Amino acid sequence: MYPWLQVFQNQLQVSFAQQRFHHAQLFHGLEGVGKGALATNLANALLCVNTQDTLTQCGSCKSCNLFSAQNHPDLFVLSAEQSSIGVDEVRALNEFIFHSAQQGGNKVVVIEQIEKMTESATNALLKTLEEPALKRYILMTCDDLSQIKATILSRCNKVQVNIDDNHQIQMWLGQQGINTSLYPWLETFCDQPLLLQRWLTLGILDSVDSLWKVAHDIVRISDIAELDSELSKDPSLLNVFSRFLMNVTKQQVMNGQLNYVEYQHCAASIEKFLSDHRSVLGLNRNLSLSNLVFGLQSAMKQD
Repeated sequence: MYPWLQVFQNQLQVSFAQQRFHHAQLFHGLEGVGKGALATNLANALLCVNTQDTLTQCGSCKSCNLFSAQNHPDLFVLSAEQSSIGVDEVRALNEFIFHSAQQGGNKVVVIEQIEKMTESATNALLKTLEEPALKRYILMTCDDLSQIKATILSRCNKVQVNIDDNHQIQMWLGQQGINTSLYPWLETFCDQPLLLQRWLTLGILDSVDSLWKVAHDIVRISDIAELDSELSKDPSLLNVFSRFLMNVTKQQVMNGQLNYVEYQHCAASIEKFLSDHRSVLGLNRNLSLSNLVFGLQSAMKQD
């Protein structure tokens, strides 16, 4: 359990002890904040046969050993391996949850990035959420709560996973080998520590730094192919680059370099770039990136 998640674990344990624990838990927050880790830890606790009353895991029973081996018959994990979660996958989930538990205890479903469910998949899940069976739990995560249908939200206990203690995070990052003073942008992502850890593991912290520098010199960028190559190193970098660009345009407004109309044009271009990459299948990223860069350059009235 990551140290910043303990407060959420404690809250869940209290609600469980007081018999107020909801059968459907939705953990939402930024990418890399640890929602998936919280859901995984909770799933283990719900499946442990020795400590279910306290919502912890013993780590030594048959159930915990099966969980550690990723082979627990009463656990069903559903994630968007591609771009979406389809209705057939949710139907399989529904069939799983209503069968008897093979270990005689709880059955748990974990759905990662529920916002990637298709509309038909969402509708298929609703009945299960509306009519919860005894000792059945559904744990969900999402990065963007605004993309979840109200009918789903109304049937879940929503837990916003966030970070309040940046000092704690900086200490943890230091233990992972990440120097928070090395890059000027790094403190911006202290609320996404697992994202920073992933970049370190992939060896792309310098690529993120390069994107930060490009965003601050966007009016002079002409090599779209090189920029596209940097963005292709990890799916998270599209959002990161867009975030850097938004920060730059806001700063230019504050400095009087952009007026409100120009800023609105820049913001719309960035939002369209992100929206297209989320929703348009087979999008030509190089062309989309060219349109974004040249659009920003035009708005900033620079050569």
